[in-house]
Amino acid sequence: MRVSERFICLGKAVAFAAAVAWLFYRSIAGMAVVAVAWPMFCYLDQRAKTRERQQRLRDQFKECIRVVTGSVQAGYSVENAFAEAEKELVQLLGGQADFCRELHCINQQIRLNVPIEQLLEQLANRSGVEEIFSFGQVFGYAKRNGSDFVRILRDTAERIGEKAELEWEIHTLVAAKQLEQKIMNVIPLAILLFIDCTSPEFLQMMYEGMFGRVCMTICLLVYAGAYLLSARIVDIQV
Repeated sequence: MRVSERFICLGKAVAFAAAVAWLFYRSIAGMAVVAVAWPMFCYLDQRAKTRERQQRLRDQFKECIRVVTGSVQAGYSVENAFAEAEKELVQLLGGQADFCRELHCINQQIRLNVPIEQLLEQLANRSGVEEIFSFGQVFGYAKRNGSDFVRILRDTAERIGEKAELEWEIHTLVAAKQLEQKIMNVIPLAILLFIDCTSPEFLQMMYEGMFGRVCMTICLLVYAGAYLLSARIVDIQV
């Protein structure tokens, strides 16, 4: 994560800690929650960006396989097909696209006689994209045994497309539930704020003495557990 992204997460953590300090403790000491909230926000933000980037790489890899398949069918060798794929993807996506930069590095090393399957395996390990890792293994096996490259490339592109379509269908189905989950996460805090504004004496005992502090801490932990559980339920991965 860049420094600016870490500061953005810090701002989110401070705002969250301020809300917790006021709603649960009515004390500046509650700001100590920022020590836990900051790493949590950094982790969640980084995970979201990682998944977004992996999805882009998956989609761009599918386009690469489509171009490579057409080039091999036209009579190019596999090595030259990857070079042609770089040219077409640069025109289609731009030279700064994630996979275009990766493909440029791959073609540079192909010219140094580094095996393609090794380069694909390295890319899969860096990116964490399962489709690239699976394709690299199948490609290496096919190359060693002289299998039909065109069929393998075509089947790989079809499987990636089917998985992308399935993920979109699942996202469409659970979008409403994800919205409900976000609303339900806010409701407990909204209720607590409403009671505090309308009948502050009703909660006064919860902010005084050891019993009140412990009780509010338990409520906070239960709320955090419910938040994480709800996020895990609606986070469906294919």
